[in-house]
Amino acid sequence: MSRYQVKQGGRVGAICGENEAKEVEFFGYGVYEGRKPPPPGVKFMGIECSEVPGYEAVSIKLDSGKVVFGCECWWSSEEEVRKLLAGYAVEGKKIVEVDIESKRSQYAS
Repeated sequence: MSRYQVKQGGRVGAICGENEAKEVEFFGYGVYEGRKPPPPGVKFMGIECSEVPGYEAVSIKLDSGKVVFGCECWWSSEEEVRKLLAGYAVEGKKIVEVDIESKRSQYAS
C-alpha cells in the first residue's frame, strides 16, 4: 500500500533521511491524521509553513505522541516503511530513531 492509499486513521511510518554518517534517520511509526495547517516552526525548504496562506500538510501523530508533518519527512504505510528500512539494514545502513522536535530545532536558525 503506498502513501496515496493510506486513509485517515491508517498506520504509517516517517523517515527523515540519511545523515552525513550514512545512517538512516527515522522519526517512527504512527497514525495518519489527515491534512492540517502546520504550527509555527514547521518549515519546508526553509519556508515557514504557517506563513503560507491556506497551506495544509499531511499530519502524522507518532506513537511517541509527537506530530510530524509530511513536508518534514518521507512517509508511507507502515508496511511499506518497514520493508524500506529492512532493505537499508540489508545494505548495512544503521537505522537511528530521531526526535522531530530536535530536528526542527536544528533547522530553526
